[in-house]
Amino acid sequence: MSAPSLDRDFHVLEFDSTTEAAAFVAALSRFLHSPVGSTYVGHPDSVQVWSHLSTRSAGRNSSVDVFLSPDALDAASAAFSPILVSGRLRGDELPAGCALVIGGEPTPARGLDEVEYMLIYGRS
Repeated sequence: MSAPSLDRDFHVLEFDSTTEAAAFVAALSRFLHSPVGSTYVGHPDSVQVWSHLSTRSAGRNSSVDVFLSPDALDAASAAFSPILVSGRLRGDELPAGCALVIGGEPTPARGLDEVEYMLIYGRS
């Protein structure tokens, strides 16, 4: 999958650094990989997490926006409370250059370093 679903709403989470965003996404991937978390995955595309660095050249010091599909938000809300959503956008409103970090496949349990790499350089 190379682009977000155009007609789907995505909930915006803002993080001050790639490390902070990576910790959240890695923890969410581990939750989704668990027996309890896997119940939130209706089909491989139901849970989508997209990311966008505000300044790619800054690497680890970049602020990151993370965009959660409704099922991803439900899972995150069950695992971590509270989730501070700063807005909502349709898939066609997400910034160009977003990277899919969760979705389109069974969700593996990812580690912090792997997710941080994905946030900085795009999906591997």
